[in-house]
Parts: sequence; C-alpha cells; structure tokens
Amino acid sequence: MINVAAVCLFSGLDRELSYEIDDKLLPLVKVGSMVKAPLRNSSVCAIVKRIEKVDEKSLTYRLKKIYALVQPEPVLTPELVGLAEWIKSYYCASMQSVLETMIPSVVRAGKGALEAKEVSFIGGLDAGARKALARRAPQQSKIYEYLAENGEPILESALMKLLKVPAQSVESLAKKGIVKISQKKLMRSAFDDDLGKAEIVRQEPLKLNDEQQKAFGEILADIEKESFCTRLLYGVTGSGKTEVYMQAMKKVLDEGGSCIFLVPEISLTPQTVGRLRSRFNDCGLVLWHSALTDGQRLDAWRALATGRARIVVGARSCIFAPMQNLRLIIVDEEHDGAYKQDKTPRYNGRDVAVMRAKMSAAACVLGSATPSLETLYNAKTGKYGLSEIKRRVDNGKIPVSYIVDMKYEKPGTMLSQMLIDKIADRLDKNEQVILFLNRRGYSKIFECPDCGNVEECPHCAVSLTWHKKEDIVKCHICGYTAKAPKKCRNCGSERAKWKGYGTQRIEDVLQNIFPGARIGRMDRDTMVRRDDYRRVLGNFRAGALDILIGTQMITKGLDFPRVTLVGIIDADISLKMPDFRSAERTYQLIVQVAGRAGRGDQDGEVVIQTKHPEAPPIQYAKRDDLGSFLEEELQNREEYGYPPSVRIVRHIFRSRNQDKLSFYLDKWSKLAKERMEGICTMTDPTPAPLEKSEDFYRWHICYFTPSVTAVVRAVKELKREFEFDEDIDDVIDSDPISMM
Repeated sequence: MINVAAVCLFSGLDRELSYEIDDKLLPLVKVGSMVKAPLRNSSVCAIVKRIEKVDEKSLTYRLKKIYALVQPEPVLTPELVGLAEWIKSYYCASMQSVLETMIPSVVRAGKGALEAKEVSFIGGLDAGARKALARRAPQQSKIYEYLAENGEPILESALMKLLKVPAQSVESLAKKGIVKISQKKLMRSAFDDDLGKAEIVRQEPLKLNDEQQKAFGEILADIEKESFCTRLLYGVTGSGKTEVYMQAMKKVLDEGGSCIFLVPEISLTPQTVGRLRSRFNDCGLVLWHSALTDGQRLDAWRALATGRARIVVGARSCIFAPMQNLRLIIVDEEHDGAYKQDKTPRYNGRDVAVMRAKMSAAACVLGSATPSLETLYNAKTGKYGLSEIKRRVDNGKIPVSYIVDMKYEKPGTMLSQMLIDKIADRLDKNEQVILFLNRRGYSKIFECPDCGNVEECPHCAVSLTWHKKEDIVKCHICGYTAKAPKKCRNCGSERAKWKGYGTQRIEDVLQNIFPGARIGRMDRDTMVRRDDYRRVLGNFRAGALDILIGTQMITKGLDFPRVTLVGIIDADISLKMPDFRSAERTYQLIVQVAGRAGRGDQDGEVVIQTKHPEAPPIQYAKRDDLGSFLEEELQNREEYGYPPSVRIVRHIFRSRNQDKLSFYLDKWSKLAKERMEGICTMTDPTPAPLEKSEDFYRWHICYFTPSVTAVVRAVKELKREFEFDEDIDDVIDSDPISMM
C-alpha cells in the first residue's frame, strides 16, 4: 500500500491529479498542505485535497512523487478545501483562480517568517574577570554590564543601536559563552500607529439594555449548539450592535474558539480594530486588508494558521483566513456591495461566510441597520434566525429628518438654504457636520449647447469628469485622463459648459460660504496613500475638522459623537440607476448616512436634498420604516420576477467587435433557450447598461432560476460544445450585486 494525495495544481490544469507522498514527507503532508510536485519537465505548486491509501498493484501507471512542502503549516483548513470546491461550482470559476483568491501570493511564493538575531545573557564572570574585560575590551564590557543589569533578551540590532557597539563585540561574547545569539521570528504589526489607538472603548463589557441582552442571549444559544446556524442582527444605527458582537466573541474566546469579523471596507477597519483591541488585546488580534505589505500579510497569516491569533478582522478576503477551531463569524454591514468581488471568482463575502460557517459547524451573525432584501427574506421565511434592537443605546433619539425639494430651489443650487443655515448653526455651536454625495470630482458633464456633444471617454460609454485641482478630465471606469477642454471638441463652440457637481466642487462651495471652517474630504481622489483613511478619520474624531464631505465610504458604521448634522446632497443618484436594486440602495444609503448624526449627547438632524421627494425609498428612509419598505419592495420584486424569491445568474459577454458579439450571442441565445428549458427563464441578449468599457463592448443575458448551481452546470456543458469566436470572452456572475 502506498499513500496517495489527490491534488489541485497551480498550472492552469483544472482537474485533480494523483501523486505518491514520499515517506519522509508523510508525517508533514495534510489535507490543505501546499506542496511541490513534478509536472512534465517542470515543478509546480499544488494543494492537497485528499489523502488515501492505495494498493500499488491496482495502479496501471507509476505515480510521480510529491517532493517538498511550500509552507510548514497547511495553507487551508479541511473546511476551506471544501469551501473552495463550493466556490468553484457556484461561481463558475476555475479551481486555480479560487485558490489564488484564498491563499495570499506571499504564502504561495513560499516566503518564510521574518527573523532577527536575539541576544540573551548567560553570565559567568566574577568581579576580577569583569574588570579585566573592561580593560581589554570596553565595548564587550559595555554589552556585558547592560545585559547583566537588565536580564531580558534583546534584538542584536536594538542592542547595537542603543549602546553604539559593533556586531563583532556581541559575537565575541557569544564565542566566550557569555551571551547566546539565537534567531527570533518577528511579527510585523499591520496597525502600528497612533491612529489605531484613537478608537478605544472600555476594557470591561458594558451593561447591555434589554434588547441588546435578548439579542446576545439568542446569539449565545446559537454558539452553544456547536452546529451551523445563521442569524440576522437587525439594529437601528447607534443601537450598540458592536457591543453585542464583542460580548459574543468574548464567550467564544473564553472557550478556546476563534472568530472572524468581516467589515465591508478598509475605511471602517481603524475604528473596529481599535475597539476590538481594547477589549481583546491578549488574544492575538490580526488585521487583514488589501493595503497590508507582503511581510505584514505573511506574519498575520502565519499567526492565524498556527493558532497564535484567534481573532481576524478585515474586508471580504479575510473570510479565507486559516482559523483554528472557528466558532463564530460576524459580518458587519452585511448589506454592503463591497462584499461582492468584481473579478473572477465573483464571490460574495457575506454568502461565503454563511457557507464557511456551515462547513465549520459554526454560528454566523449578519448585522445591519439596513439589511439586504435577500437576508431579510431568509429571516422572514425562517431560514435565518432574527434578533432586533429597535432603539439606540441610552435611549438616544433617532435623528429628525427633513426633505428639501430641490425643484423649488434656484436652478443650479447645490446646497439648499435650509442646509446652509443648519451648517452655520452647527459651526457656531462647535459641533460637527457630515455631508454625503456619492459622486467624486468637480463637474460631471461637459456639454455643448450648439451641437449637443458631451465629452466622453474614448474607451468607455461614460462621460468624463472634470477634476479642477489638476485641471484634467478623468474616466472613473478605466482611468483615462486628458487635459480639460476649454471648448467643444466636436464643433469648436466656446459656449460648451460644465454641468453637475461632485465632492470636489462641494468642498470649494463650502470654503467660499464658510471660509473659517476646517473641511476634510474623503473619496477615492483624496484617499491615495495607505494611511489616508486613518489620518482623516483621526483628525475628524480629534475635532481638527468641522465638516467632512465624502462619498459612500463615509456611510458605513463610523461613530463620531460630536456629529449632529448630516446632509445628503443628492439623494436621487442611486435612484436613477438602471438596476432593480436602485430603490433598496437608495433606502440603505439614506438610512446609513443619516445614522451618523446624533450619536452623542446632542440630538441629530438630517437634511435630504432630492427632486423626487415622493419616491417611496426616500419617504420610508425619512421615517426609518424598514418594515413598510420591505413589504412594498418585496411585492414589487415578486411582481416583476426579481430576487429574492428567485435567483439571477448574469452572463456577461465582451468583444472589441460589436457586430461579431451580436451575431454570436444570437446563436448562443437560441441554443441556450432550447437546452435550458425547465431549468430557468432567460432574457434575450441586450447591451449592458454600461455598454462599452475599456474598449470592449459588453452585452449580457440574465438567467432567472430557483437553482444557481443547475444553471452554472448547464452553461458549462453548453460552452463545451458551442464555439465562440476567439475575440469574444464571457464571465458568469452568480447573484450579481450590480447589473451595470
């Protein structure tokens, strides 16, 4: 009998291969290990999926052998190996693309931990010998006396810098047996600055109110079952969901378990990490996000894989952290579209979290003040548990909301008189203001009144945005930039003008109206360097800024007690999107950004500027009436056949040749309708709302189905026999978040 491993190779070959495990590696190779194996005349990395004993006589060919480990620890836990299989089949991806998403590149490269020399004191000199050492080798004597007095081991580099001594002096003492030099593995902190310490809460748990206590008890019961269950924690903004999360995590940690805490974007991470660190500083908390250096990522990954760290907090990819004894997964702001990846594999971090909890027999908590309709539907139908917190902590009041109909303001007005007056009042009182506009740049459209031409990106079907500070126009899809035009490029008219506004222009307007105000801006144009998020948020919390203007990144869970006014400058942007989720997104954005107001002792107010004050999502958001909005929106979705009562698989096709794309899609559509009858209903092929992107024309087909996996399987089979032109590529998007 020989030991055989079924592996998945990082070679583009999307099928399992079998290899014999070399006897000397057998004790080290486990399911989830990353190994080196021969393939043809080269060597490739592979993940071990299964290990089994096989009778050598039953084999009709000789197996090649695995000959090395890439990392000493398994890079995937057994349930992560199963999760990779599920992602592959559900999101229609190759196993290699899934594994490359799950395993950091620095880990795949086989990099080891950062090591440095550490000096430990042994001793052994009497008074006479010490005097002799001081006379013959004063540098060595200086080292000896320091270590003798302090006793603790110290890094050699730190010792040399502190005492201003050369490495040779340390090595000489080591040769004499007076000190010992050893290699120490160093942990590079991913949160090594003062801003990380700005968000501190009490180390002792806070007393929960009745609603929080009820929710905590229900989550605790889920954890103690030691079997899979998912629960929606619906709590209004400022209701203290984070405290409930932390007390549930404390229970898991006390029992030796580990936790994953997902947040939608890095901009949320500084506050969340600071809060968790103040409560769980001794549990090896790890931060995980895209801005980590390779060294930080490797050290964080190794701390999790070895069990030294038992809490990981970060954005969607941290759901793949190799946790030991995983007992609890928390997905904060579960409704957020940032959990969905926009490249293959197009997974949703929230849904993958639920599936990982299932495979780990763990509890999963989905938290939000504005849950997605899919999650609400699952709670309503009993698939998920439901816990509710309907009032703010300390009985804080929900902000009072005002709707301003911008049709009655002067044409071209960006800030209504009501909003300006309320900002002035807050500045007089030394309170803070948040202004939300989900559009960056200075102006959106350069339009000619003579010929009607609009300045568009030459590579995408979108208008170019003017960024005044740099005096350039930029495409927010592909990144194309050019010098800002002064006249119409089509007819030469000098009457062409910029229309619309973004965060950059609002900042200019505010500086003119309130020249003494300290104003910060938070959008992709200003958040360039790694620590920009933390710097701006730290300044705002410290009171160094009076007004914070921002795009969607300021709507998510930020907690600033001195903010008493929130202005939503254009509530209609998301409402106009050609997407069946536009009403849901509008409701969520308004409620989320409004929830930033009045979280301290002072009451909060919200000003919502819109040209459609009668729109249901705006009216329901003003009242924070989730129940009524849910009832109406579910009815609309069901009437028109959209999720959550059905599922959508979106099939996107791209080509540089529009005629060729239309021709082949017509043939594909006819064949698919024949073969997939009974599995789904499907739309005819049509241009996507974003018809052209990065020189590629984009068309799509939507499959409406009760079973995503059945559609994915059918599409895969159909693609094997249908020959697309080499100029056409396609991608499957299961449960799409955006229909653009």
